[in-house]
This record gives sequence, C-alpha cells and structure tokens, in this order.
Amino acid sequence: MTDWMKMIEKEPKLLFVLALISAAMLLDLLTGLIAAKLTKQISSKIGINGILRKIASILLLLFFLPVSSLIPLQAGSLLLYAFYLSFLLMELHSILENYEKWDLKQKFFKGFYSKYSSRRKTNKT
Repeated sequence: MTDWMKMIEKEPKLLFVLALISAAMLLDLLTGLIAAKLTKQISSKIGINGILRKIASILLLLFFLPVSSLIPLQAGSLLLYAFYLSFLLMELHSILENYEKWDLKQKFFKGFYSKYSSRRKTNKT
C-alpha cells in the first residue's frame, strides 16, 4: 500500500474535511444559482465557469493527498489540514456572500448576534 493511503488510514479526518468541502461546494453552487436568479443575473457562461472551477478545485484537493505524504515528519498531514480548512473557510465565505445577495445577511446575523450577545451577558454575571 502506498504511503498516502496509509496516511489516510491514520488520519480519517482528512476525508471528513474533504467531504465537508464537497458539501460546502454544492451548497455554494445552489445558493449562487438562487442568488443569480433573484438578482436576475443568471448566465450560463458564469454558471459553467463556476462548475469548472469547483471540479478543478476538487481535483487539486485530491492531488495534494499523495503529495503531502512526501513531506517528512507528519508535516505534510498538518499542511494538508491547514490547506483543507482554509479552503473550507473560503467556501463558507462564498456561501455567506450569496446569502448577502439574497438580502438575508442582516436577518441572519441579527438573530445570531442577539443569541451570542445574550449568552455572553449571562456568562459575565
């Protein structure tokens, strides 16, 4: 068995993070389509471009699985985690941008902020 396959067996969380990224990509694609429809800016050229970028991103993420096993002292695994988590954060940011186009940003964040601030006040007393 190759080194990177052994690394995946030792670090099953890598595949979990990759699955989270894939789910976030699908959600980003769907929210982007809805945002484009609501703003009446739907375009097949932009849509196909986005789909191709998502496919290329997944291929790039998969490419780095075996490459990370070439880096010694488990550093490759740590770098891969950092790369995957930063990619996941970028996808989540893109989803929030799509929500902003829906004009849901203020409603969503006001509810979240009020819950967070009420918990924070309760914890201080």
